[in-house]
Amino acid sequence: MKFISNLENFHHAKTGILTNHTGYDLKEGYHFVSLAKQLNIVRVFIPEHGLFAELQDQVSGSDLKYFGKDLDFCNLYGDNETSLVPPDEKLLDLELFIIDIRDVGSRYYTFLTTAYYILEKLSKLKKTKIIPQIIIFDSMNPIGRKVEGSPLLKDYTSFVGVESVLHRHGLSPAGLMLYYNEEMKLSLELNIIKPGKYHPQEYYHLTWIPPSPNIPSLTSCLVYPGQCLLEGTNLSEGRGTTRPFEIFGAPFLKLDDSRILKELEAINKGSFHLRPLRFVPTFHKHKDLICNGYHLMVLDAAHFHSLLFTLSFLRAVSQFYPKEFQFLDGVYEFRSDRPAIELLVGDSKLLDYIQGKESYQNTKDYLLSEEKMWLTKISKFLYE
Repeated sequence: MKFISNLENFHHAKTGILTNHTGYDLKEGYHFVSLAKQLNIVRVFIPEHGLFAELQDQVSGSDLKYFGKDLDFCNLYGDNETSLVPPDEKLLDLELFIIDIRDVGSRYYTFLTTAYYILEKLSKLKKTKIIPQIIIFDSMNPIGRKVEGSPLLKDYTSFVGVESVLHRHGLSPAGLMLYYNEEMKLSLELNIIKPGKYHPQEYYHLTWIPPSPNIPSLTSCLVYPGQCLLEGTNLSEGRGTTRPFEIFGAPFLKLDDSRILKELEAINKGSFHLRPLRFVPTFHKHKDLICNGYHLMVLDAAHFHSLLFTLSFLRAVSQFYPKEFQFLDGVYEFRSDRPAIELLVGDSKLLDYIQGKESYQNTKDYLLSEEKMWLTKISKFLYE
């Protein structure tokens, strides 16, 4: 690892950049455009959702076309799993590869999984080929260094979860890449430009750029490490509303069900409030149907545990609505051999808790232990 402050040594390097609309500067505009003034940018690698977050989740970007003279736009979320990794020839003709993309602080979020897949490919190519130099434009983790969850087990590895990473990882994009580099033994030389040069920290909360269509605000990021689990169920996670992941429910839930609220009392302690409501999703699950549900309002971010909240909520719903509630089957992020809920939870002990086979206290203690070990493990990848 090496920290650098500018790109003055790379002016003529043939450059590829993994980015999207989150690589943006208030003065200079989109980085892949402004950097072309000082670098020879020839290729833009585009993650899920498209260059400007114009696509919903799990929608192929293979038909997207973009402007840009002499620019090769390489879509990395296409019609099949092989599209997630660029072919060798898209990397080997480069002299410099830049990672310039924001994360939301959770392992399900696919942008940094795409970055990891590219680093993994470069690591393999390095054994026999000359690979480009690598620079990471770092940015803040929008939900900070607090962590939640347990390491993803190998059997549950997928595009929405890299082995060994916690649900809420507490790392910046560069920090997570440094972790992958060491943990997965990639043996790559990573150059890092700290936040402030290309991702200024001032006004960060006022100039939030929604990285994908259903992360409209910073509070979306705060609840996402838990609420993303709803994707593996027949509950609406709020897609088709103005507050995805904060608003959630289903037509079969009772409005303001006191049984569910009572089950969640143990984990609350003033950290959140559930506002009962009705909503009608305009697309996605339960489109055009009246859903009963809640608006999850975080009152104390320091003590709110999104993952434990959602695990407990799913446990309660499965208990009180055993006939109506379902875990979804079918293809999810190119995997069909396991249900989506297993890929997302990524831990058999936590799955047991949802299914009522493990107690709340044991699960809480287990998570606390795993989180402490993770914080120790990642301390070397944190920097000021």
